[in-house]
Amino acid sequence: MQQSIPYLVTLRVLATFLVILIHASTGYLHTFSANSLDWSYANILNSMSRFSVPLFLLISGALLLDKKEDIFVFYQKRVTRILWPFLFWITVYLVYYFYRYTNVEVLPADRVLEISIEKILHGPSAHLWFLYMIIGVYLAIPFIRILVRHASEKEMYMLLSLWAASLLIMNKSYAAYMPKLDLSFFYGYAGYTVLGYMLAKKAFRVTNGTLAILIIVVILFNTYGTRLYSQSVHGFSPAFYGYLALNNALLASLVFLLCKNLLIKPPPAWLQALDRHSFGIYLVHIIVLNYVHPLVDLPTLYKIPVAALLTMLASFAIIFLLRKIPYGHYISG
Repeated sequence: MQQSIPYLVTLRVLATFLVILIHASTGYLHTFSANSLDWSYANILNSMSRFSVPLFLLISGALLLDKKEDIFVFYQKRVTRILWPFLFWITVYLVYYFYRYTNVEVLPADRVLEISIEKILHGPSAHLWFLYMIIGVYLAIPFIRILVRHASEKEMYMLLSLWAASLLIMNKSYAAYMPKLDLSFFYGYAGYTVLGYMLAKKAFRVTNGTLAILIIVVILFNTYGTRLYSQSVHGFSPAFYGYLALNNALLASLVFLLCKNLLIKPPPAWLQALDRHSFGIYLVHIIVLNYVHPLVDLPTLYKIPVAALLTMLASFAIIFLLRKIPYGHYISG
């Protein structure tokens, strides 16, 4: 069972909370002012949280790549796990989009249909991009398993080196500074699963103190890099925030290893409960946050983390109750 690996339980809950924290703070970034306390605070929170999505993928690699099962058995399991929540939450957020952002009563039917098709194809809420991405990664998993099973350790490290190089060379933010090599074959989110597999299975002789220092260094790099680059282009730039940025791949790896070293005992029951509901929490949290955030009447220093925490707890409650409804566990996530 996934819950039997203590550090993975904690990492998944951490990644879920950090995603909510990103969404609770991003709104403060769009009006750039290097001297603004609110902007600087939001930048710090984002700089230390943007490894969250990579962390989800590292966990998937750690859990899935070492298994041996028929490709169609794997697809059948994952379709059940992903398809029904995908259909349910796409529908929920499509309805929510029309309710919150349009005057649907006066929209002509052809316009409603046009918007619906566009939203279904690309996601009716920004955070649902994750569903579209993870489907693609899961389709690749059986073939990555074959590669992992037959590649030597040296070949695996070579593959990861080429993937890391692709994160630099294929990143549009760095295009002006990189050779125009086509590393498309190596580039993408699936590389995180290979990295997660290696981080979980191999022993690395790095002290916890060194890992902690490196984590701080990368967070500072993200924070000051974003600040300085935004100043240079006279406006906010998320160039250092990318989920496929090498700095965030490194940060995710360092946090993964530190938790792997430190978190050996079984996690408390409440953490395991959050872990079991984490996918659903991710899916529902935007709606919850949109209502919770304005209600938290506190200075920004406290407002963002409090809103994120309340959103996570309320989202957990919603998914917990949804699973109590007949067939609710199929659609909740």
